[in-house]
Amino acid sequence: MEPSSFDPSLPSIRLLQAWIRDRRILSLELIDGRCLIGVLIWQDQHCLALQPTDSEDPALVSRQAMLLIRPMPRGL
Repeated sequence: MEPSSFDPSLPSIRLLQAWIRDRRILSLELIDGRCLIGVLIWQDQHCLALQPTDSEDPALVSRQAMLLIRPMPRGL
């Protein structure tokens, strides 16, 4: 399997899929220091699509641009 292929059996991919199903609000920390907050709407092997809480348009985020993804505490 080539390194950039999408493997849905990986635990990280399954966790992201669970967050998509649950519509969890996530915080994405990027390598340039910015932080995006929103709901993940889909993923592929190259990008994540995040629906920011302050915008109607989704943001495409390269997997290579991310340092950290974490769910926000529920009830915020």
